[in-house]
Amino acid sequence: MSYRLIVVIFLILSYGHISFSQDSSKIISFEPQYLITLSSGISLHTVRDEMMSPLLYRGTQAPLAFLYQFRGIENRHTVVFYYDNTELNSSITQIINERAVSHYIMNLNLNFEYSFSTKAAVFEDLRTTLFLGARLSSILNVREHYFIQGKSQTSGEQMTGLGIHLLTETAIQQKSNNYLRVEVNIPCISYVLLSGFYNAIVKEKYNDMDPDQNIVWQILKKGDFVSFNKLFEMQADVSYIFFNSNHIAFDLQYRLLYYSFVQYQDLFHAHVLNNQFLLGLTVKL
Repeated sequence: MSYRLIVVIFLILSYGHISFSQDSSKIISFEPQYLITLSSGISLHTVRDEMMSPLLYRGTQAPLAFLYQFRGIENRHTVVFYYDNTELNSSITQIINERAVSHYIMNLNLNFEYSFSTKAAVFEDLRTTLFLGARLSSILNVREHYFIQGKSQTSGEQMTGLGIHLLTETAIQQKSNNYLRVEVNIPCISYVLLSGFYNAIVKEKYNDMDPDQNIVWQILKKGDFVSFNKLFEMQADVSYIFFNSNHIAFDLQYRLLYYSFVQYQDLFHAHVLNNQFLLGLTVKL
């Protein structure tokens, strides 16, 4: 009797071990990930530079973006480089031989971002994790305004800000590496260059610059620390990352960037709106 009981118990334990092993193999355990993404697509710009013109300027361009992500068990690190150089046209842009010759803008965008966030909450029913942290961002927007053929003026902003970074990641399927990523970034304090313009030629803070000294260093020293009183900026990103294999994924991304910057007192503002639709190739290291 005892022999039969031992055999039965052994069979039960063996079956239970096999069943447990099979179930465990179906569960995808999360490990830290290092992801590199190269993206391009279409970028739609809308700019109103009140110091230069009351007109709205619009245009599209194929941008280039480089993204590095570290997805740790508790933390997230993200580095982004972004570039595009876009021709923006107004309602009175003159076109000759399919080329703009007057009342248009060549708009250069360079962005750098670094964000760090840590796990703040987990919503198991929604398969969603919330991360909170900070983001350091630097934006260069340079606009060359062509009023008539051969005559142009330059304006723009360079803003380096530190702000709030909010991130959510949602697993689309319970047993899949695919996920939906939503980010919101709002700078709280920024160091802004090229401020104090009250027309295209005269600049309140730059009239006393010494041409015999380093011009770049003089511009850097004449920046201002600003907050919501002079600069409102918001950036929102929605990305869907789906893996085609263990190390290759595709990243479908929509990004909205808007800022309104006071160029001089409360008389002139720069309003910049950028909508981006990007497709990226992601490699998991």
